[in-house]
Amino acid sequence: MNIGVQTFTIRKAQKKSITNAYLPLIKQGIKSFEVARIDFNKKNALEIRSLIDKHGIEVSAIQVKPKYVFGAVKDIVEFCKITNCKRVVISMLPFSCILGSEDKFYSFISTLDKQYEIYEKQGITLAYHHHNWEYVTLSNGRRRMDELIEKTKKIKFVHDTYWSAKSGIDPTRQIKQFGNRLIGIHLRDLTLFKKGLDVPSRDSVIGEGVIDFYSVIKSAWGVGCEYFVIEQKTKNPYSDIKKSYRHLESIAVKE
Repeated sequence: MNIGVQTFTIRKAQKKSITNAYLPLIKQGIKSFEVARIDFNKKNALEIRSLIDKHGIEVSAIQVKPKYVFGAVKDIVEFCKITNCKRVVISMLPFSCILGSEDKFYSFISTLDKQYEIYEKQGITLAYHHHNWEYVTLSNGRRRMDELIEKTKKIKFVHDTYWSAKSGIDPTRQIKQFGNRLIGIHLRDLTLFKKGLDVPSRDSVIGEGVIDFYSVIKSAWGVGCEYFVIEQKTKNPYSDIKKSYRHLESIAVKE
């Protein structure tokens, strides 16, 4: 299994220099990147293309804000062509859907399959990445996530283990609901900690939290998931990525 890195994890270093941010991971043996938190312009595409040619890395996907997925198709497609990327991931639910009326949400999801077809004509698969907002219950008693899945037919999905677990949903259960429409998965753990009388959570190094990643990966493989990337919000991205990889390697031994 080729496990890569979601570049949100190294976003601060990446902002200074894409090349210098990626090289320490490439030297570590990481060859796959889901690219996020950059401008998807030709200049950045050519810099990543140089890393592809020199080091044999791959861009498993790019994660893009919804307004650009819908409003800058030409630029996004050009970026994908230069970097040999075959997947575009909508990064989140638009704020108009999170904060606005339910009509805004239903209007958004009604456009997803049409947008999928636009990218499909360019040889690119369009997918949707969730947070915890999708687990909000609507006035009809159903969750946004249920409506997203059932009222679309073509759009694919990228699962985030942290956000499902934080919302009280077993990640393996969510994987089963996505079924063969799951094409990618963000691997990050959830740690509980005490803060006064509360027990809040935060994302953490894989293996240091409560998520069973052996079951997660096995379930994802079972539905044909195409790529896996480590993602974490951390002040120590390079050392934490190493720790996560060590834990995932210990899981691989079980097989």
